[in-house]
Amino acid sequence: MHSSMKIIYDARWILVDNRFDGVSRYSLELAKELAKRDDLDITWLIYDERQLAKLPSRPAIYANNPNDGFRELFLARTLNKAGADAVYSPFFVMGTLGKRYKLVLTIHDMIYFTHRTPPQWLPWHVRLGWRLFHLTYWPMRWQLNRADAVATVSDTARQELLDAHATKRAIVTVANAVSDNFRDTVKRDHSAMDGVVYMGAFTPYKNVECVIDAVALVPDVTLHLCGKLPPARRPAIEARIAKHDIANRVVIYDGTTDEEYKEALAQARCAISASRLEGFGLPLLEAQQFGVPFVAADTRIFREVGQESVLFFDPDSPEQAAKHIRSLADKATNQKYVTLGHENAARYSWTNSANKAAEMMNAITHKS
Repeated sequence: MHSSMKIIYDARWILVDNRFDGVSRYSLELAKELAKRDDLDITWLIYDERQLAKLPSRPAIYANNPNDGFRELFLARTLNKAGADAVYSPFFVMGTLGKRYKLVLTIHDMIYFTHRTPPQWLPWHVRLGWRLFHLTYWPMRWQLNRADAVATVSDTARQELLDAHATKRAIVTVANAVSDNFRDTVKRDHSAMDGVVYMGAFTPYKNVECVIDAVALVPDVTLHLCGKLPPARRPAIEARIAKHDIANRVVIYDGTTDEEYKEALAQARCAISASRLEGFGLPLLEAQQFGVPFVAADTRIFREVGQESVLFFDPDSPEQAAKHIRSLADKATNQKYVTLGHENAARYSWTNSANKAAEMMNAITHKS
């Protein structure tokens, strides 16, 4: 009988203001699943007690906010004293100088090496550092090579990392998934609904303008923009809506709670993304698990995650997207994609992802 492996899990990326982004959601759900395992003795690494309130009850180490670049440089001093077998981070921004422990870092995608605009909610000095970091590959390579193994969230992202020679370390897919409780308990006829739900950011590569243009071509639906809308992007988005004279058919939430998001999905004919680049595309699985058909840009990542359960369109063709939205007003068509969606979402689970993560830690610590 082997003793439990002592793990420090970096939970500092869990947002504390009752909302989530992709990294925050991934961090929390993987943490909760790893905490169920009896072969891991987990300690959370946090910077705010509100993060601890979201997590299963375990010991915790307090450290700096990871966006505090100066203090992050010295993080390894704190972790060295903890004496863990390994540290697992669901993101790859982590201070590692002087580390004396095994480390797994997670890089979700390489999108920001192509689109270098950082999240607008970050402080200006962090946004500057973000841009400088993504100017070339070498800072990423240096950081990832400081780890003992590297995780990513999809096979598409893994191949992109391999193609970029991003690291000398083994790269393992620890896939994204959707929580089991993200389901609709009421059976609904979504073909009779008038909502079209967009969940995601508003960075230019997300191509939200195409979604707006598509909805403008379908007069009997209302677009629900559920992502956080940065002030810098609001004028362009509102101008696009005004151009089509559809302000009465667009709801801008500027970020939703889980319950608001579920309510929007409950009233949706479909959910949609015209994004040109994704590391995974979690809203696809969220909609499918909730029982809502998904309409997606025809890209490599959406093909990987959605397979044949999604209605695909050219991301340069709002007309194709509109055609799919209209087709889902047919009850048989809608139900077909609800069923296919449920079957597809079942391929992904946090249990499977936690198994992969545990295997990585076993491999680098030579425990089994």
